[in-house]
Parts: sequence; structure tokens; C-alpha cells
Amino acid sequence: MKVLMTGCTGHAGAHALNHFVNNGHEVHALVRPHHIPNLEERDNVKWIAGGFADTEIISETADECDAVVHIGASHDEEMEKLDTNFILAVEEAFKDTGKVFVTTSASVVYNDTKGVPRDESEPIENPHPLRAWRARHDLQVVAMSENGIRGASVRPGLIYGHAGGWLTGLIFRARESGKSLHIGEGTNLVSTIHVDPLSDLYLKIVTNESAQGIYNAASDEVTCSKDYATLIADYFGPGIEVVHWPLEEAREALGELADLSCIECIITSDRARSELGWLPIAPSVATELSRGTYRTGPLVPYSH
Repeated sequence: MKVLMTGCTGHAGAHALNHFVNNGHEVHALVRPHHIPNLEERDNVKWIAGGFADTEIISETADECDAVVHIGASHDEEMEKLDTNFILAVEEAFKDTGKVFVTTSASVVYNDTKGVPRDESEPIENPHPLRAWRARHDLQVVAMSENGIRGASVRPGLIYGHAGGWLTGLIFRARESGKSLHIGEGTNLVSTIHVDPLSDLYLKIVTNESAQGIYNAASDEVTCSKDYATLIADYFGPGIEVVHWPLEEAREALGELADLSCIECIITSDRARSELGWLPIAPSVATELSRGTYRTGPLVPYSH
């Protein structure tokens, strides 16, 4: 199967690419042109230079492929606009083909779940204002079934594993400053998902012809920022102290991510487990930080 994939120079996308290739598929990876000179030639990987604004490139590449797995995001002020453009370009290419389009959302669309695990049932009464557009895009992709497209959206919890992602940035910051920071009280609980089972969920959705709709992606583990800030101080020192980071200061450094990090969001992935036979088995956040890949390294800087 030929798969157009985005986000392949980022944490989740890079591991999803490897997982698809290792399972016999060919990935056409849409990457920003400045990445191309640094990317090695690989069997069953075709690097496509382009961005989410490049409608013609997206449509032409999608037309050559059997599936699209959209993991990437621009992470800037145009993120919603560019995501819209990518979705519309794929929809135009896939109309009435029966092909599968999988996009990536985020668990924070549910906003504060008040300690109760949230499933995929609609509607979301009060989606978080900063990610309400993602909830709309999820439903837009799912509704493509009316146009002969098998649409699905994955909503992951906190993504970690293989010494990359959000946790790596926290470790770098702690080593540089001597402070392992948690925003506010840092006790809001969030669901987590290791990048390996997340990659497998994308594959299971693509290859299971009955899979469509919304799928939460989470293990049974929940954690909070104060806990992993403490683990970082304990294992990546010496001389690192756990420090409360006022929200206003965090906003100056992280922008809207600071507010999103303060949401208590617990989700259940029972649907993926029961319908697709998905098993999110992997080392926990605590294990990864204390004696896993973040300890054995090397740490992988965030890229997109």
C-alpha cells in the first residue's frame, strides 16, 4: 500500500513512518523543503518537498497513494488555516475512491474531563477554545464517508517515548536552567500514549477496512506535570530543582501550549481496543524517564 504521510520529521510521524515501512508499505512523506538535503535515501520512502499550503502537490501525491495519514502540524499562527487546506486538498483527490484518510487531533479537544475518562461520543459540549477547530476538523474528515472516503481521526493523549517529544524539551530546559518546571500546581491528570502503540493504531486504522470515525489513543496510565518534573529533577541532575512556573511566565515562553498543558484530560481508548484489537502496551512515562530511552539516549530534539 502507498501512503501519503505528514509529520515525518517530527516525533510521532517519524516513528509512524518506520512502522508502516517495517510492515511492508511505501510511504510518500510530505516534508518541508529545507529538510530534504538532510534526509537519507531509504527503501520504500519517497520524500516529497512541500508544505500544507501546496494544494497541487498534496492532491497529486494523494492521487498516487492508497491512503493518507496526516500527523503533522505547522505549530504557528496559521495552523488552523493550513490544516484546512490540507484536508480539502485530500478530499478533492480522494472523492468517490473509497480510499482512507486518517488525520490527527488531540485529547485536549475534550477540555477538562473532571477526572472522568472521556470516550469518543459526540457532541463535545465545551471543546477547549484553543482547539475547538480541531474538533470541527475531526468531524469534517469523518463526514467524508458521504463522499466515498473512509475518514478517521486519532485523538492521542500525551505522546512520549524513544527519547523524543514534549518530555525531551523539558529535559533540555531543566539541564540548561537547573530548574525542572511545572506550570501552576502541576497536579492536573492527563492520559498518555507511547509513540510505538500510537504508530500501530494508525496502521490498524489504515489496514482495517471497517475502521472509521474518531479513535482516542491512550494507555491506562495517567500522569501529571509535577510528577514528571520531579522525575526529571531526580534523574537528569545533579543540581536540578523542581520549580512552580507561573502560568503568565509560561505563556511568554510557550504561548497557547501553556494553557493547554493545564487541562485535566483523561480519555479511554476502549473503542480502538475492542474494534481493532489494539493493545497500547509500552513502558510508562516513569519507566522511560527513570531507566528507559530518555536515560539511555541520545535525546531527540523536537523538529517539525
